[in-house]
Amino acid sequence: MSRAPSLHQRGLTLIELMVAIVIASLLVLAVSSVMIGFEARKRSATSVNDINQAGNYAAYVLDHWLRSAGSGFSQSAEYAFGCTLQASNGSQNLPRTAALPAPFASLGTTFRLAPLLILADGSTPATSGSSSDVLLVMSGAAGRSEAPAYLTDYPSSSSLTLKNTLAFAASDLLLLTDQEAKNGGIAPCLVSQVSSSFSESGAGSLALAGTYYAAEINSVSVAGFTKNAVAFNLGNVASSNPPAFQVLGVGDNNTLYAYDLLQTSANPLQAVANGLFELHALYGLDSNADGKVDSWVKPSGSYAFSALSDGSSTANGLLSTIKAIRVGLILRTDVAEKTAVSTSSLTLFSDLGSSLQFTRSLTASEQKYRYRTLEISVPLRNAMMLE
Repeated sequence: MSRAPSLHQRGLTLIELMVAIVIASLLVLAVSSVMIGFEARKRSATSVNDINQAGNYAAYVLDHWLRSAGSGFSQSAEYAFGCTLQASNGSQNLPRTAALPAPFASLGTTFRLAPLLILADGSTPATSGSSSDVLLVMSGAAGRSEAPAYLTDYPSSSSLTLKNTLAFAASDLLLLTDQEAKNGGIAPCLVSQVSSSFSESGAGSLALAGTYYAAEINSVSVAGFTKNAVAFNLGNVASSNPPAFQVLGVGDNNTLYAYDLLQTSANPLQAVANGLFELHALYGLDSNADGKVDSWVKPSGSYAFSALSDGSSTANGLLSTIKAIRVGLILRTDVAEKTAVSTSSLTLFSDLGSSLQFTRSLTASEQKYRYRTLEISVPLRNAMMLE
């Protein structure tokens, strides 16, 4: 005789169920903690990797621009460094009729010819809240011997008479500068353009016309130059080889910006690299004209932006002693950590004397970000070739 199945089956007691829930919760908590820690480390590693790459790219770009500073016009150092630049792109753009956009609004509206200038504390990025230096870099891009073309007669309003015109092609931009001083200082210089109809024929006449040509800019006229004036080829916008007359500096959102002073593109203000918190720089000087950098100085005192931009013969002489630049970059991650992960201060140029070092103190909240410092020393090869 078979026995009927029991209607009573043994299950989990309430205590057993609670124990199982507690164990499962602990396991979930442990796994979650591991995953959260892993994600935090991954996020930090990714952020640090990002600023490392951004720093390397920024250093590469800066090295390229700075190393070429003075190309195309360095041979005019004795009589043109410090001349007031006059330029037009359909309408006057130098001297400017309005302030530059952020982060360069503190530079003013008048710019003078120089391979390199440093404006100390020229920008104040919102993220940093502290001042950062701004670089003014000028270089031509013609690559056609870059030798001066000497005038043989007084220029007319729309043409130059040169010993030869071999250094120029149609639509080239040129820099017209005078070897004669004016009013006790450096005479103004003018950016102009070769006519698009120009064709090299061996003749010495160079016709001027085009977007970047103006017979007169801010009371400085082509016809007002003497027969001792000199023309330098700067490059050609039409062939995508324009000169680089630009300012560089850190702006908001930890971004390095560049602004094209000659406005050779539709968008003269460009973001170059991100992750940059601050930028600071020093001049390398050759004070005894032996072709070697023998000292580093801050952009202050005699080498302050204002002193080097006053158009005097003294400033001209000091500009000629600048043979290198040392740039220090501070980079910062975008993501804050829960606790402090950085030291209370960062120091640039630590191998130099204390008077040349730059120390950035970090607040408690700033110490929750990760930082990297990067320094590059760049020789100004065109300036060095003048020795």
